[in-house]
Amino acid sequence: MKKGITLKDIASKLNMSISTVSKALSGDVSISKATKERVQKIAGEWNYIPNEAARHFKLNKTFTLGLIIPDLLDQFFVLAVNGVEEVAAFEKYNVIVSQSHEDIEHENQIVDIMIRNRVDGVIVAITKNTDDMSSFRKLIDIGIPVVFFARSPLDPSFNYVSANNEDGAMKAMEFLFKKGHKQIAHFMGPASMSVSQIRYEGYVKALEKHHVRLNASFIKEVDFTPASTYKAMSSLMKLKSPPTAIFTFKNYISLDVIQYLKKYNPAEVNTIDVVGFGNLPLFQYLDHKPAASIDENSYTMGIEAARLLFSSMKLETPEQTINSQHIKVPCKLVIHQ
Repeated sequence: MKKGITLKDIASKLNMSISTVSKALSGDVSISKATKERVQKIAGEWNYIPNEAARHFKLNKTFTLGLIIPDLLDQFFVLAVNGVEEVAAFEKYNVIVSQSHEDIEHENQIVDIMIRNRVDGVIVAITKNTDDMSSFRKLIDIGIPVVFFARSPLDPSFNYVSANNEDGAMKAMEFLFKKGHKQIAHFMGPASMSVSQIRYEGYVKALEKHHVRLNASFIKEVDFTPASTYKAMSSLMKLKSPPTAIFTFKNYISLDVIQYLKKYNPAEVNTIDVVGFGNLPLFQYLDHKPAASIDENSYTMGIEAARLLFSSMKLETPEQTINSQHIKVPCKLVIHQ
């Protein structure tokens, strides 16, 4: 294999010290213009590539962020990745994206890999079942800041960025009430997720505001799989008085609801209104879509999470990280025609 050109090779060619060559290439003001031009000319002709690993070692940084998300097939998380990468590029950082696939063990393995590769910071959307935060606490203990996004941990001592979930839930319910619905079911996410509880609370508050009695048979916990949603729908549609509308934890659940209706209750597909979190770009291509979406603006969430992480990374002492920050991104209702 051909060996790459080094600073030593350039220094030898120009009869200069390695230190002078290094300073010339980095634009040091102590080096004359003529010397800089000579060094840069040879470096260009020889296709010299700086040894980033050596520079990173000297600075005790890798200029790399770790980003852990549940699923890259989910457009919500893809948009968040774009936001993180935009801020990282501005800061001249690279981003390593890993998928947990909603698996706690795999999530922990990813964290260990990121520790071994000494990333400078981590942004994560935890799995739907994550309740033990010890692996993330370990990151912080060894000096690697962590920011959670979208799915906030139960422990408030961590930094996180989330949607204003209760307000978003209220907006979804207000939309359905304005359409004349009173029989509104709610498909909540796993109860272990704090965001599931917050959106459920928004649902309950909206019912109370409109003096509608909570119907326990209308509350269904689903695990994001089509089978779970189908089972919940089957139970609802067997009720003597089924719901006329459904508020879902996320719009991938809404799509499963619509698919169920198309398959098993086609007469209801255009009469039962469905609203969920997540204004997915793919909706514009669908004939049957949710009546409305709660846009969480995951792209902005990604930007805010990255900004918060860089702020933490730039702190000089661990003591400055005592006060955790919780940022809530506003939601908006998007009505689909």
